Amino acid sequence: MVDSLREAYERDRNIWDSCAGDYEDQIVCGHPDIVAYEAFEEDFLDRILLYLARECGRSAELFDVACGSGRLHLRYGLKVTDDPDLDPDSAEKLRRARQSIPSSEYDALLARRLRAVRGLDFSDAMIKLARKKLVSAGLGASISSRLFFRVGSAFDLKPLRKYPVPVAVSLCNSIGVMQGPAGAVELFKAMRRAVESAGGVAIISGYRRQAVETFALGNYESTMNVCGQPLWLEPDTHAGPRYTQVPRAYKLAHDPDQTICVDVLDKEGQLLKEKFMLRRSEPAVQQVIETGHIETHSDYESYWYSFEQFEEWIDSLWPKRQSYHLVGKSIDALRAEPAQIAILDAGGRLEGLLNRWQTL
Repeated sequence: MVDSLREAYERDRNIWDSCAGDYEDQIVCGHPDIVAYEAFEEDFLDRILLYLARECGRSAELFDVACGSGRLHLRYGLKVTDDPDLDPDSAEKLRRARQSIPSSEYDALLARRLRAVRGLDFSDAMIKLARKKLVSAGLGASISSRLFFRVGSAFDLKPLRKYPVPVAVSLCNSIGVMQGPAGAVELFKAMRRAVESAGGVAIISGYRRQAVETFALGNYESTMNVCGQPLWLEPDTHAGPRYTQVPRAYKLAHDPDQTICVDVLDKEGQLLKEKFMLRRSEPAVQQVIETGHIETHSDYESYWYSFEQFEEWIDSLWPKRQSYHLVGKSIDALRAEPAQIAILDAGGRLEGLLNRWQTL
């Protein structure tokens, strides 16, 4: 890893360690547009895993790169764990977890064919949060037996073993918070390295720059208590580390409102100012729309890459005959409008399924 990339990596790791709990509450389990997109990703991944199991008769291991707080571990842990296999306390926790998470019922085919879920993240705080979440859902006994975690860098991925079929995924625009374009290139390289010799599958899901105006602005304004005040909002009176600004309501996609109302808290959580109004700066907004580069006063950065940029990386870094580039809205116009998905099918097993999606 070059020095500049390593420096950005360490900066971002510290940021994510510090905001892990808030990120889980306000974004993963919070903003409706993000929750809907994550549900789309999970349904999409279900189709991939079940196609491998049913149509190809193959078992798989899922490798979640930038796994964060273990969203996929929880989902598939619930799907592959049967109540009778658990002690009474864990079984009751599992039943309660299933009631709160749609489409998490036991799936006998996945239980047989999905051998393990492995996760990698650079944030130790996120991994600890993930483990705690699994224990709360009654899945503690599966940690380190079927559900695995490791703290480390996505850029250092090694080739995965051939059996079961490795399915490596990096979802929900994790590529956009991997230290800029240089990090995105390293992720494409690492995902290919991980699955190519094993004939596996690599999936990178990201937001498109073309959706910044309709989705990104509202998303980041609505969650500034996690990521910090976006640079395009004025004034910056309470934008520093001494304050937390809590939006009073979520702004959904396509909302034309140029303002957002927040409550200002101090570091101890005491209310300092109620209903403080922030307004977009038109020149700053236009720069974000043109570049896809999102910055906040907390040094948080995210990139929404254009469709053309993804296409260039796929063409130059992945083998063409095994690669696919899908527009999310062509698969699910309601939930996946801002997204794009890069898929490397190194074993050629998903051709029938992927060709159907490409022609939608």
